[in-house]
Parts: sequence; C-alpha cells; structure tokens
Amino acid sequence: MYKLILSARTRKELKKVPKQHREAILLALDEVKNDPFEGKPLSRELIGRFSYRVGVYRVIYQVNKQNQTIYISTAAHRGKVYKRK
Repeated sequence: MYKLILSARTRKELKKVPKQHREAILLALDEVKNDPFEGKPLSRELIGRFSYRVGVYRVIYQVNKQNQTIYISTAAHRGKVYKRK
C-alpha cells in the first residue's frame, strides 16, 4: 500500500468542496492508495501525472514507486483542475 501526501493547495481546495463530494473524494483517495495506477495517465504538460475521476471532481497525482508514495497535487472541479499548473 502506498502512502498519500496531500499538498497545501489540495487541503485548501478540499475545504471548499461540499461535504458529500469531499467524503467521496476521501474514499477515492483510499482506492488510489491501494492501486495508484488505476487513474488515467495524463499527457502534454501534465505527463507523469494521473487523474482519478470522482463525479465532477478530479484528483491529480504523481506516483513515486521507489518511495511507495503518492503526491496529491490538486483535487478540484473538472472545469478548473486542468487549467492550473
């Protein structure tokens, strides 16, 4: 099982998400922790990252196989999440 590391931005974004969606995202993070390669590999400027779909929200993360860690860079509405760097 991998260890999750949430960025400060992710923590802020999760506070803004409605409670029912936040709970769904947290459940999805447990799934990602068990199988980090279940998410969709991203391309272009986000190459090396994965996207995990949770309703209308997306969780963007990177996997470090060596350290067995997953770095969650952002979790936001799908309309906003890909526009950030």
